[in-house]
Amino acid sequence: MKTAAVLFALMLFGSATATDDKRMRLIQPKGTELVLLQLARTNDLFAKYAGQVWVSGTVIGRWPGSATNLNYKEPDYLLIPDQESVAQLPHFVLNEPPYFIRYSVRTITLLNGPEALRKAVGETEARRLRERRVNHVRVTGRFLIEQYIVGVECDGPWARAILVKAELPEQVATKLLSVPEGC
Repeated sequence: MKTAAVLFALMLFGSATATDDKRMRLIQPKGTELVLLQLARTNDLFAKYAGQVWVSGTVIGRWPGSATNLNYKEPDYLLIPDQESVAQLPHFVLNEPPYFIRYSVRTITLLNGPEALRKAVGETEARRLRERRVNHVRVTGRFLIEQYIVGVECDGPWARAILVKAELPEQVATKLLSVPEGC
């Protein structure tokens, strides 16, 4: 009798896992240089990748609120990819009729923030931000990232990576971008 109960529980668990796999899928766009290392579907839903990929967009270093807000010890270090790069990055999709939600990456948190900012905007601008002389610094260009991790939490996408290299075109004009807010 105990064996039958255990088998029944395993069947229920197995069908729930299969249903989860069908509902929330990892999308890996064709042509990506990234190689999937780990896919976790337990408490946290995320995918870890090896390899490097170029992402066009804007690197922003900013103090949440403002530089005068002393509740934060470190600024945020973010890469906001442009639409072309967003389409090339792995992400999750929820397909549970009648709902279809694409959790495309909106921002990538830079794990090597201070170093990444120095590579992107230069030592002088990075120092101005660290010393709280400005609320934010930003630069638009192409950025090589590695150790890309993408996930979904609180019904919102998140991503993290390490910035390896920055290629910045000559800045004739800059496009004002705001940081998309999420949970």
